[in-house]
Amino acid sequence: MRRHGPRWAGWWAGLCVALALLVRPVAAQNQEPTPRDALFTWDEARRYLYLGVSFRDAVDDSIRQKLRRGLPTTIVLTAAIYPVGGTQPLSTTAQSCKVTWHVWEEIYIVEVTRPNASRVEKTLTVNGVLRRCAEVQATQTRGLLLAGNAAQIPFGVPLFVKAKVQVNPMSPELLSKIKRWVSRPTGTATAAPGDALFSTFTGLFLQRIGEAERELDFSTKPVLPLIPKPRAR
Repeated sequence: MRRHGPRWAGWWAGLCVALALLVRPVAAQNQEPTPRDALFTWDEARRYLYLGVSFRDAVDDSIRQKLRRGLPTTIVLTAAIYPVGGTQPLSTTAQSCKVTWHVWEEIYIVEVTRPNASRVEKTLTVNGVLRRCAEVQATQTRGLLLAGNAAQIPFGVPLFVKAKVQVNPMSPELLSKIKRWVSRPTGTATAAPGDALFSTFTGLFLQRIGEAERELDFSTKPVLPLIPKPRAR
């Protein structure tokens, strides 16, 4: 009868450790991520609702290294706004951010497409890219993301967001639909129930998986939208 020596015991112990390391991330993936903070605020006329939220964690070290090497990168946020206790979204919104490196100027060109405005900006650093593409600044409505209007969102109701961030989506269809959607000549350019693109948005954008280099799903804590005080004239 052949005896298993120390070498076999060491190999078996190593295998057990490797299996344990493989199983632990799977268990972690099954846990719901902690809801993150977000800001909702109405404009002064109480016509449009804006969203502020950060999702820098969608850009991991691998993506940052690619940005530092000047590789083209696209970061897409799609989000649905829900009332607390509700199962159907009240409105939806999106932001697409395309980043390219200008070799001669040695600067990042950032093209941001969103419902309330599209713009092209320049920045020297990766941090500048993330500030424009991986967070929606909550300093003023000009920097916030349009999330809906008064016809879609009732006043005095706490809201939360379910969102997906995709880095370098592999589907040209996804990007073309977002660009077509946010450029529509409507009151707010945000899709809501009854809109022809609403089911497309919630079904295709929010539920599509495995179609990007990196994906991040998150939800936000319930919060009551702010109503700014009218400015003194």
